[in-house]
Amino acid sequence: MIELLIVGVTGLVVLFFVCRRMMRHFTRPITELSVSAMNMAKGNFKAKLPEIKSQDEMRRLHNSFLYMQNSITDYIDQLKTTRSENERMESELNVARAIQMGMLSTDFPPRIYALLNPAREVGGDLYDFILIGDCLHFAIGDVSGKGVPASLMMAITKAALHFMASLDLPLYESLSRINNNVAESNSRNMFVTLFVARIDLKTLRMEYCNAGHNHLLVLPPDKEPYFLKAKNNLAVGLFENFPYEAESLDLKPGTRIIAYTDGVTEAENAALEQYGDERLMQEAVRIDHNMDNKTAVDQIYRSVLAFTNGNAQNDDITIMSLMV
Repeated sequence: MIELLIVGVTGLVVLFFVCRRMMRHFTRPITELSVSAMNMAKGNFKAKLPEIKSQDEMRRLHNSFLYMQNSITDYIDQLKTTRSENERMESELNVARAIQMGMLSTDFPPRIYALLNPAREVGGDLYDFILIGDCLHFAIGDVSGKGVPASLMMAITKAALHFMASLDLPLYESLSRINNNVAESNSRNMFVTLFVARIDLKTLRMEYCNAGHNHLLVLPPDKEPYFLKAKNNLAVGLFENFPYEAESLDLKPGTRIIAYTDGVTEAENAALEQYGDERLMQEAVRIDHNMDNKTAVDQIYRSVLAFTNGNAQNDDITIMSLMV
């Protein structure tokens, strides 16, 4: 009886160790896969997976892990490439922004000041001014669209404005030449709204031509501000040989002119309400006649920012103040 008991116990011990060894054999791949999974969870996406020779569920599980591992590493490689390309593009756009902003005159005489804040790295708004003898030439414009194409069109238009001012041609002829030049090579059907003017600083007579741009604000020294309603000439670049018409206005000493782009009046708050002409006029009324141009521009700009209250800027913003 004792011998039988010893044999039985011995058999159980042997069976225990055999079962334990078999369990380890079957569970070892799972344990190794779990270790690999933990390494991948810690960021080692190239962790070595255990070799599975069997053609059962473990093999399918191994293949699933391998597929996931390859997919993740491929995605990370693509992400690194994309990030590198984005960084390169961002760097190039920053250079383009610096070049574009460098094209804008920032050496402001006492009579004038302007602010331009593009909605993207580069934009399509422009302003320009040049003093030739006793005549002050100034312009403000807005290229349709945004980004790099608009910035290139802006650069071309600004260069043309500066060149035409030096020729001292009638405004309607200058604008007509600029229009024909832009329209001739305008394969993307872009256009530029422009307001160009020339003020004789001796007589204070202002000749101006509005090519589809926002109406200027005029702040006389002795009466309420008003929008200068100009003839509706066509925006530049749409059709060649458009017959532009210029107008004139006699200004009084101390008159302030506020020029701006639609990025001001069309600025939106979170409720999608626009800043609008009425708010701009209300802000113009609060501008003191003794205020310098920079302070006047900053006051309007702060008013727009307060209205949008952190809402994303959806268009370039340009504001110019000029005193005669």
